[in-house]
Amino acid sequence: MIYTRVKNFNMVRFIIIFIFFVFSYGICKDKLVIISPHWEGVKIEIAQAFKKWYMENYGKEVEIEYIDQGGTADDLRFVESLFKKNPDGIGIDIFFGGGTAPYLRLKEKGLLARYKVKDEILRNIPKRCAGIPTYDKDFYWYGVVLSSFGILYNKKVLKYLGLPYPKKWEDLGKECYFSWVGAADPRHSGSMHMMYEIILQAYGWEKGWRVIFSLAGNTKHFSKSASQVAKDTSIGEVALSLCIDSYALSQIEINGEENMGFAIPEGLTVINPDSVGILKGAPHYKVACRFIDFLLSYQGQLLWMVKRGEKGGPKEFSLHRFSIRPDVYRHPKIIFRSLNPYRYKGTLNYNFKLASKRWVLLNDMIGSCIIDCHKELVKAWKIVLKSKNEKLREEFYRLPFDEKLQKFFWSNWHDQIFRNKYINWWLNFSRRKFKRIIEEFNLIY
Repeated sequence: MIYTRVKNFNMVRFIIIFIFFVFSYGICKDKLVIISPHWEGVKIEIAQAFKKWYMENYGKEVEIEYIDQGGTADDLRFVESLFKKNPDGIGIDIFFGGGTAPYLRLKEKGLLARYKVKDEILRNIPKRCAGIPTYDKDFYWYGVVLSSFGILYNKKVLKYLGLPYPKKWEDLGKECYFSWVGAADPRHSGSMHMMYEIILQAYGWEKGWRVIFSLAGNTKHFSKSASQVAKDTSIGEVALSLCIDSYALSQIEINGEENMGFAIPEGLTVINPDSVGILKGAPHYKVACRFIDFLLSYQGQLLWMVKRGEKGGPKEFSLHRFSIRPDVYRHPKIIFRSLNPYRYKGTLNYNFKLASKRWVLLNDMIGSCIIDCHKELVKAWKIVLKSKNEKLREEFYRLPFDEKLQKFFWSNWHDQIFRNKYINWWLNFSRRKFKRIIEEFNLIY
């Protein structure tokens, strides 16, 4: 009887102690909710490294929850839609990745929270790289890594086809590359959006659209993700493609410099910070601030540039990104030592404000005039190339909108009825245009 009571007492005591420890563990464990278009390798490596850093610096575990709706445009659309329903906060702490334009847009809408990092961190980050701001002057967002944009190409495939290596964006529209170009839908991919925007700013409105239409005519198909386009280029599904540096460097490392190349169009591209910002009403604001501290620390920056398995580097995936901190480029173990964005010359004078204002508008312009009618576009382009008819070529490049009307469009683009009206009109205009080219060719020839 006494033995049974003692046994029961010990069992109750064990349960109480167990519950206490479980409860304490739950309280002591911090949390961070991040929405990010970064690929899975980045998410895994950053999460693992941050957890380790957090324990070392704060003596606590931290749980990281990632949300991903697809590419940058998808994530941005998702965040903005949530804020419409919940203007004080959406239960997400951090927007991580996607360039700079989304942060300009979020800041303008009042959807970012301010946080100034410590001076000891900030003094290691130049205010500009190639004329482009590396962080927000009001401290609403910070560049974490630097991105460059160019053309990834498969040397073996081009050699087999007897074709030259590309050097400029306009090369992608040359007749010799018909059906061999790879690209993705900017409505899903932020890096692809950036390259279309860069082309428009590099060449100007009229010529820029001609370059985009020409490369679209040579494009085999439009993928949803930029990473898939890079993979397609490496396996020879396409021979050359629009590509951000990280995907290009990854394929070069995997397949070798003798098989893959990456061209950065001189004077026709930009160095763009890939950024991070705290969202308004962040439920774990203090942890979010610490996350930014980690990303901008020497330890956090080294992770992007050192090969996997090396001390201070990632464990499973090489990340192939350029550090925002110049001091990291002096580390002896970094990959691609000859490449340093802070030494680049001849970059484009990029208008970030314009790019931010027309972000969604440009995506819809390209979507309705090119991607959603791509089958008809390719048929018409093939005829333009075959016939050498200048009248048909000019018809192919004809636009349903004027540069001067951009402000009118983006000012009203939040109105879904207005937006859908013009998207449908542009799509129908484009289909009729390509159909006329095909019909006129059949009549003449």
